[in-house]
Amino acid sequence: MLEALKNIDTQWFLWVNSHHSTALDWVMWVLSQHWSWAIVIVLAFVMLTMKHEPRRWWIVLAGIVLCFLLADQGSVHLFKDTVCRLRPCHVIENVRMFRTHCGGQYGFVSSHAANAFAIATFLFLRYRRGKGGNNRRAMIGPILLLLWACATSYSRAYLGKHYPGDLICGALFGVLIGVLIWLVTNMTEKKVAQK
Repeated sequence: MLEALKNIDTQWFLWVNSHHSTALDWVMWVLSQHWSWAIVIVLAFVMLTMKHEPRRWWIVLAGIVLCFLLADQGSVHLFKDTVCRLRPCHVIENVRMFRTHCGGQYGFVSSHAANAFAIATFLFLRYRRGKGGNNRRAMIGPILLLLWACATSYSRAYLGKHYPGDLICGALFGVLIGVLIWLVTNMTEKKVAQK
């Protein structure tokens, strides 16, 4: 069973990694860069927090930082260092890597996927109703963040860094972290409000 899943994962990886175009190469490369992440997160923080709840910016900022720290460190120490699954670029010959190198030895789970989905999930849950109503337009920002997390994760297989299974499990781990931090920040706000 495990061998069959590995074979499916490898086939999916080969399909994603072999379907490319010049324009998409650059888009996927940008999505994987840390500076592009900073731009997306800062814009999301400013646009969502300053619009909906400017007085509680510190709670949102703390939530984003906790999401990043827990997802990033958890993906390495709980998974990569214990599962020790080699990245596809260390195992498969002629993996296509656009403007990048193979990187660390282990790839399960993807830290990029875990980080992106933790932050996107936290912000999605926090702003899904626009803080004060059931406004459909308020959903645009949170949904765009989830699409960004999906595209960022896809870029990692496209660039030859991760198997799709690494990305799916990283995304699930990130969602779990995002939900946990959302619950913690909600409880913290309620306790602060009671004082």
